Amino acid sequence: MILGDAVVRRIRLSPNRRSVLAGTAATAASFAAPAILPAQDGALRVGLILPLSGLQAGIGQDCRYTVDIAAPVLNSLGLPELKIMSGDSESNVDTARARAEKLINDGAQLLVGAFDSGQTTAVAQVAEQKGIPLVINVAAAPAITEQGYRYVFRNFPTAQMILRDAFADQKEVFATAGAAPKTVVFIHTTTLTALQWLRASAP
Repeated sequence: MILGDAVVRRIRLSPNRRSVLAGTAATAASFAAPAILPAQDGALRVGLILPLSGLQAGIGQDCRYTVDIAAPVLNSLGLPELKIMSGDSESNVDTARARAEKLINDGAQLLVGAFDSGQTTAVAQVAEQKGIPLVINVAAAPAITEQGYRYVFRNFPTAQMILRDAFADQKEVFATAGAAPKTVVFIHTTTLTALQWLRASAP
């Protein structure tokens, strides 16, 4: 399920912090409903799963900084106070699944994560089984939200959406320059995310 199509369309190739916060605010607002009640201390317990160590640590830590900024901003907008419960996926699919299960067992009412599409796929399976909402953070593989899950939501573009906008922008640049490259080399890893990018770019 994709949340806020207007939000998705506003996030182009390089989302700045303002657009990321806008998307996060829209998502949080959608969950400020009776279906998810704050904990007894009044805060909404959010299980945050990110690769804070391992191969993707740099990106995961950047995402964590955004959450640190977003929580007080959202609270100032009148949205529920957030209690962030952090889980390190260690850039590993099995660890991401285990972290999701532990966070839910520890009382998380909402999951956010997990940047990498493979790790997010594992977390989505746990969220759906447990009936706990998951808001996807980046993870651009479209298949995650195309399986009919009831508790998995996206507020970030899929790989196809991003590449569609990228190609449209490139055409404009090439038209203005009066020249265009004849060949392109796509160098990628063999992760699920990279393979989704490859499929999305195929003619």
